[in-house]
Amino acid sequence: MTEKNRQTFYKKLVVTGLAFTLAGAGTLGLHSLHFTGEPTVASAAEETYTTTANLNIRSGPSTSNAIIATVKQGTQLTVVGQAASGWLKVSYQGKTGYVSSEYVKKSASSTTKTYVTTANLNIRSNPSTSSAIVVTVKQGTQLTSTEQAANGWLKVSYQGKTGYVSTQYVKESTGSSEPAPAPAASVYVATANLNVRTAASTAGTVMATLKAGTQIDVTAKAANGWLKITYQGKVGYVSGQYVRALAGMKVVSNPESIQVVVNKQNKLPENYVPKDLVYTTIPFTFKEQTEKKKMRSEAAAAIAQLFAGAKKQGVTLLGVSAYRSHATQSALFSSYVQRDGYDKAATYSALPGTSEHETGLGIDVTKGDGTCAAQDCFGGTKEATWLDAHAAEYGFIIRYPKGKDAVTGYKYEPWHLRYVGKPVAQAIKSKGITLEEYYGIK
Repeated sequence: MTEKNRQTFYKKLVVTGLAFTLAGAGTLGLHSLHFTGEPTVASAAEETYTTTANLNIRSGPSTSNAIIATVKQGTQLTVVGQAASGWLKVSYQGKTGYVSSEYVKKSASSTTKTYVTTANLNIRSNPSTSSAIVVTVKQGTQLTSTEQAANGWLKVSYQGKTGYVSTQYVKESTGSSEPAPAPAASVYVATANLNVRTAASTAGTVMATLKAGTQIDVTAKAANGWLKITYQGKVGYVSGQYVRALAGMKVVSNPESIQVVVNKQNKLPENYVPKDLVYTTIPFTFKEQTEKKKMRSEAAAAIAQLFAGAKKQGVTLLGVSAYRSHATQSALFSSYVQRDGYDKAATYSALPGTSEHETGLGIDVTKGDGTCAAQDCFGGTKEATWLDAHAAEYGFIIRYPKGKDAVTGYKYEPWHLRYVGKPVAQAIKSKGITLEEYYGIK
């Protein structure tokens, strides 16, 4: 093959995305990639380019280097430098590699700007507060943007994710010498039904009333014990007397995982709804077709097998409550606060967003005659004893076991089952530990 034909052949490989190894190059997995001996790259300001064909991103500036990703025509790439022989160094979804400049063109709006958040801030899937939350970032987080703001929103990228933020809570960074703003407290919660007002005084007009247990984005402290907050995209004020900081609260990044850990320190994304909820086929203590009979599809199939297995051994069970929407959990927790006060309610009921019932993987069960439903008297019954011994065979654990209050944050609940899959359930059962201890997290 002549040198001219060889170059033509290599160029075709780049465009068609054929992911095989050329002579002398070893295969390399995307997640195990490490760059060593990186060629010298001329420094350049970050610019955005668009691919004009399906294109391989490689580990070095040559078709002989390993392919780390193949992107479609029209994909936007951030160019961070220029390499020799017509190759560009690019950043894509948190990874760095090289592409041939022959198959990319500079985007119309290519200047990348860096912004800093001035408050804890939701990044949403679309430019609206009604859109799903992609991720929540803390005050002082740096975000990059290549698009002009429209209608008060800015398109940004953060840790490989793209979304939209309100320009009201970001400011353009002036450079690395700019001191980062002091971080705000992680999460605040209303400890009673609470008015949001237009001013830091009871003389301010009531904008909204929050239920006890509602989580609040506090942006600053106002005078006389009032707090400045954001709620549904608007700025307001609440009395600090009825607000409490929840130290260490985090939003889980894997809400769809069967093994997701949701507890008092790890919450679901705002208004999360599982994608594969189905009605279970098991009998419940009630007849109506409500959300409480739903579970995620895999868990629903497993609970049906568990009920059938129990019946074969002379144990009859009934479902009490499975899935709960965020709205249902909010109303339930608020009612408990009204009855018993915030501190006591928090010992036996979960804050909205931190309830396992919202995952679609948890279910409360009881005896076949319907008695002792979600009550302490269920412990010690033959049904509770059978569940403790056999639930793991079907992929379930007793989520809040006896003597583990300090770990789980909740008292013993022999009736509360959580689906995690057979391998994990059996490992947890054999070791006598909790889901938190299994994963070594709080």
